Amino acid sequence: MAKKIKGKKIIIGVVLVVIILSVIFFFGIKSGEEYNREEVDNFAKCLTEKGAVMYGAFWCPHCARTKKKFGESFQFINYVECDPRGENEQSLLCLDKKIDSYDTWEFNDDYDSRLIGEPSFEALASSTGCVLPRKK
Repeated sequence: MAKKIKGKKIIIGVVLVVIILSVIFFFGIKSGEEYNREEVDNFAKCLTEKGAVMYGAFWCPHCARTKKKFGESFQFINYVECDPRGENEQSLLCLDKKIDSYDTWEFNDDYDSRLIGEPSFEALASSTGCVLPRKK
């Protein structure tokens, strides 16, 4: 009987440690915090001013990671929801543009170039000429 109680305490302890570490990890890695917030805001605004558009879907894990990278600054990104079930969806535009992978970034340049799948800030800066935010 004492062994069963001791075993349950160990299991509960391990579960609690895992939960605590998960919470620390989740809240410890906040989006965009490795960069200066004001510079990320300016970067996001510049991307939109230069005509960059992100096409994605609300359920897309790549899109979620890209949004998290921008953090609160994502509000300044020109984002198009391609899934007809999504909020403010523009699925017909995505079909017209032949967007078949998420996230897809399209640039307003002479070549209508694109980046597909979680582009880095460096790649976005290179495609637009926007100033790359500095890391903290």
